[in-house]
Amino acid sequence: MSERELEAMLSIGLQQSHRKLVEQHRRDNQPLIFSENGEVLYVDPYSVAL
Repeated sequence: MSERELEAMLSIGLQQSHRKLVEQHRRDNQPLIFSENGEVLYVDPYSVAL
């Protein structure tokens, strides 16, 4: 497997994981929780693009 193939597969996997995470939070009506510069942020899952 070449480096490009590996990067492509990892990119696809990250996109699928992102989609599943956002969909799950939308189903459960829970906010997404992020940390940015040591500050905890709560984000509405409906405001995040799939």
